[in-house]
Amino acid sequence: MHQSLDPAVRHVISELDALGEPGAEGLNDLTPEQARSWFAVLRAILGGDRTAPEVASVRDERVLDGARAVPIRIYDTEESIMMPDRVVLYVHGGGWVVGDLDSADFLARSAARRLRARVVSADYRLAPENAFPAAYDDCAAVLAELGKKHPDARIAAIGDSAGANLVGALAAESRHRHDMRVDAQLLLYPALDPSMASDSMSRMAEGYILTKADMAYYWSCYLSDPEHASDPRATPAALTDLAGMPPTVLVTAGFDPLHDEGMAYARRLVEADVATTYLSFPALVHGFVDMAGRVPAALDALNDALAALDLHFGTSARKRRLGLAPSEDATA
Repeated sequence: MHQSLDPAVRHVISELDALGEPGAEGLNDLTPEQARSWFAVLRAILGGDRTAPEVASVRDERVLDGARAVPIRIYDTEESIMMPDRVVLYVHGGGWVVGDLDSADFLARSAARRLRARVVSADYRLAPENAFPAAYDDCAAVLAELGKKHPDARIAAIGDSAGANLVGALAAESRHRHDMRVDAQLLLYPALDPSMASDSMSRMAEGYILTKADMAYYWSCYLSDPEHASDPRATPAALTDLAGMPPTVLVTAGFDPLHDEGMAYARRLVEADVATTYLSFPALVHGFVDMAGRVPAALDALNDALAALDLHFGTSARKRRLGLAPSEDATA
């Protein structure tokens, strides 16, 4: 990879380097609560002075799933209040360990505005206190509720990092469940493969905010049983058949340990004849959406990704291919 790191990203990384590791041995040295506190500090640094897009209304509700109530936050635009015919499930990232409705706010608002849609952000249970399949089950319950409440709407799902893992798993499962529907999906720098055996995982192991050691920590918290690594609900890369997946926008960043597993998954979708838009941003790093207030290229990339989803969102699932041929790493 010959692209240079975006200068604004490089500046952010230098600030984080000055802070040092969150513990003596990084995340592995922290309790989950300490990791969440560190994430709040990190998010404040990354976010800078970004302004959250205005929407018409925001309200908190809950989705009942048996004895469990899953907190959700609903974002509406003027258009979606009048006619909620475009509904989006948003699933936040954070390695299944950190993140909440507040950390998801910027992207949820951005999606609502750009897609002119109702966006429902899910506050799923976090690991390791609630390991797999808790997060998946919570998000599946919210997705099923959206289909029940909006039977005539088109439903898209957006996830970033660990959230993209969950969205990819939901989209795959929706092919076989009458109570779940995903008409299009946006996967932002997805975490798909716990083997962590890709070339980019070694090449970008340190120095670009997300490290290989971080991902090992996150996967160890999420998958309490090694057998879960072969469960497609936990590991979309374990899916053997991608036929019938919904139209997909998949985004990777060049300086991201997860780059290669995302690119490989996009290629597999194309080979399965799934309508796919692959967007590669070679100068950016994992989690670039969180940098939208400090890195102009990150905000541009987010807008490009949402625009690509909008194209799929507004069409039927007819066969078309955008951005990636089976043997290419191209930018659409």
